[in-house]
Amino acid sequence: MTKEKYYLPTHATGQFHCPHCGVYAKQRWAHLSAVSDAYTRHYQNGTLSYSSNILGLAITSFNLVEDWTVSICEHCYGMVIWFDKKIIYPKKITVSAPNEDLNKDIQKDYLEAANVFADSPRSSAALLRLALQKLCKQLGEKGDNINDDIKNLVKKGLNPKIQQSLDILRITGNNAVHPGEINLEEEPEKVLKLFELINFITEKMITELKEINNFYDTLPENSKKAVEKRDNK
Repeated sequence: MTKEKYYLPTHATGQFHCPHCGVYAKQRWAHLSAVSDAYTRHYQNGTLSYSSNILGLAITSFNLVEDWTVSICEHCYGMVIWFDKKIIYPKKITVSAPNEDLNKDIQKDYLEAANVFADSPRSSAALLRLALQKLCKQLGEKGDNINDDIKNLVKKGLNPKIQQSLDILRITGNNAVHPGEINLEEEPEKVLKLFELINFITEKMITELKEINNFYDTLPENSKKAVEKRDNK
């Protein structure tokens, strides 16, 4: 089954994946205006049914500068508020949940990376690099030097595609921490790919092996002993 491409919420585009509902949907756009007590409702006899908590203060109404815009999702009607082409609200993106076989502290780093992505793709990439370092340790390496850890995994017969995935995470994360050739602020979609790679590596290196082990454990004991006898010859 082909995975649906993720379209990053981007200012002044007609469709993207909504940060509220996660659905790829059409967006309606508008500029913003400030209002005074438009939210205050009056009964006909002059009493109030509801009044804004700013009622009674000095009020003002005006059009905000054009840098303030809003988009509304046609699927869930969730509102995204933008300033200077960046999301002010909500401060989240829609990414896949972290693989449950990741250690809890790695899952925490993964989710924190998702939460800060809208403000700083570089910070998000740096957190994912930290998650990678911890993942190497979960895979049995020292976790002190990612490059050395990958080298050791390659010596143990690491799948080339997984090696490439590890190096993509390592190099992109390094560019987030140190000046490099990858400008993550201009190419935030590269950071989104890192979330997928963390889960891909975990799926191939941990989850699938665990599932095979669990399946093997269900085999009859006589059959397993026969396999052990065969392999010990």
